[in-house]
Amino acid sequence: MWEKLNRDYHAMKREKKTEVAADDNIPAWLERYIQYKFSLFDRAADGVLDVDEFIYVLEDFGVSVKDAKTAFLLFTENNAHKVDLTYFRLLSIEYFRSDDQGSLGNFITGRLDFT
Repeated sequence: MWEKLNRDYHAMKREKKTEVAADDNIPAWLERYIQYKFSLFDRAADGVLDVDEFIYVLEDFGVSVKDAKTAFLLFTENNAHKVDLTYFRLLSIEYFRSDDQGSLGNFITGRLDFT
């Protein structure tokens, strides 16, 4: 299943479709997992993740405040993007499909070092 997701993503990149469409077809279980993960981060249940919610949750997973804040600033492009479910979904799909360490989706885990 991961192989198919990865294959589809790389085929899309070869066709120069650099952005994952909001209606990108992903398995139902992955869609539910992304929604679950978003709900986990969205502690205020207001439909938008902010840096404080992100830091709070990632601290429970052993990510430092500094790394969590830096990761948030990276994938929001210095707060240029509001992190609602639609944007979080795009980041999540990118996280699961990208081989590029610099892809913004890779930072939704708070991890900054990929070596």
